[in-house]
Amino acid sequence: MKIIMLCCLGLSFTLPAEASSCLKGQPCGNIQKSANHQLQSSAASQKANRKKLYRGAGNYLVTAKRLNVRGDNLLDGRPVGQLEYGENIYVYRFSHGWAMITFKNEVAWVSGRYLRYQQSEL
Repeated sequence: MKIIMLCCLGLSFTLPAEASSCLKGQPCGNIQKSANHQLQSSAASQKANRKKLYRGAGNYLVTAKRLNVRGDNLLDGRPVGQLEYGENIYVYRFSHGWAMITFKNEVAWVSGRYLRYQQSEL
């Protein structure tokens, strides 16, 4: 019984708030469509920004203060060292957000989130 009353009270608070957001002379559905359009355009711009990021082999700059280097491309992989902010590294490939590099002549992995591509100057 108490649950039903709380649901009813919750709905009674929600409905007037929605009604007060409608502009005079416009149905409330237009506002919802406008909000959906804004969400869709925001998602499309984020997708376009992701496409601009180059995620292939090449030279990259470390953007984290300290970046853990791991033996495996998992968070549980044991850290084998660290890279400092501003260091240049060569990435051989990316896999599920992890960048494969060599560290102390061994294959190692770092999070690709903290790398910025550096175009090579020919």
